[in-house]
Amino acid sequence: MGKGKDLANASMTKISSMEKQLSNTLKPVRPRQEFVNGLGHRIQAGNRAGLVHRLANWHIFAVAIAAFVSLAVLVAMLMRALLALSARKRMA
Repeated sequence: MGKGKDLANASMTKISSMEKQLSNTLKPVRPRQEFVNGLGHRIQAGNRAGLVHRLANWHIFAVAIAAFVSLAVLVAMLMRALLALSARKRMA
């Protein structure tokens, strides 16, 4: 238990020294105004039609998965029933 605590303290010490070194090395960068304006325009304008289309397709995809799972369960039930019937016939 003591070794784990010592290792954690050593790791925290290394992390703290790295943070101090990086805070002195890295300087903030101010983005160009054109970049900020373009990004704001893309966020506001966004492709809403594409989003709506993807959401509509998502419902179709979910229904298809549900149908596939339901079909698989139905086939499994039918196979089990057929196996049970064939086992009874063998016994009789």
